[in-house]
Amino acid sequence: MVCPGYWTARHSSKLDDVERIFNLAERLVARIPPPWEPARRGRRPKFSARKHAAICITAVCLNLTYREVEGGAPAFLGMTIDHSTVGWALKRLRREYLELLLLLLRRELEKEVECELFVADSTGISTPRFRERGYALKTIRRRVCLKLHALIGYSSMDSALVACSATVTGEGVHDAAQFRPLICNFWARGEPLLMDPAYDAEFIRELARLHGFKPIIKPREHDEDGPHGLVRREAFNEFEENSELYRLRNVAEGFFGGIENRYGSKIRCKLLHVQVSNTLLMAVAHNLRTLARVRAQRIRKF
Repeated sequence: MVCPGYWTARHSSKLDDVERIFNLAERLVARIPPPWEPARRGRRPKFSARKHAAICITAVCLNLTYREVEGGAPAFLGMTIDHSTVGWALKRLRREYLELLLLLLRRELEKEVECELFVADSTGISTPRFRERGYALKTIRRRVCLKLHALIGYSSMDSALVACSATVTGEGVHDAAQFRPLICNFWARGEPLLMDPAYDAEFIRELARLHGFKPIIKPREHDEDGPHGLVRREAFNEFEENSELYRLRNVAEGFFGGIENRYGSKIRCKLLHVQVSNTLLMAVAHNLRTLARVRAQRIRKF
């Protein structure tokens, strides 16, 4: 259930207006260093590095193809841009720059909303590449996927989901291996952190407590005679005490469900580093839309 005024604020924030999204992205990238330094030789580009980054954010936020950006550029840029230039700019965006964008958006959202619980989870992102492997005298062709790991904050008062941090890995990487990068730059104030059995490890509980979280992890299945060892019994007892709160873990599916609805959980890029950039831009675009909607909701309240 969404909070009162959610849909009114959603429509008034004009999240489907390309000019509105581009202006928000342009103000965002102006607050951090440019994604790359201008070349000292060769022909000078038509747009600055920051404007190129804002164009890429707009394209991913509205799920536009390069050709659609080229066709709609006069409406929000005031001039034309070649579709190949959009792809060229996306290739130059690095992981570190996008993580900085995500951090900036998280801090802006922290001024507007207060998250009462957090969830760590992951989802698969399909790519256009295929991998061939031989099994039992035959070759099987399967699609290559990436994995988006995210730490998601939830505010019931504002019906807001905040992507606090995100990382992108191959599909075979375990969730627990990416927990440390997710929370390394985040400090909580005792809020619960809900996680599924993939994070059931003692070092994750200790790391979560070190960063100020109250970890609530569903334990893995145990033998019929119950868990063995003092540590495992404590973990099971702790989960039993907070089993009702753990039911709220499904709120994080709103973030991953939004990616599924808007992008189909797939990307069109073929180069690996561009696939990573495009996937991280999905999290950036989600926070940008959330920030616009929450600010519109605040304005209507006052």
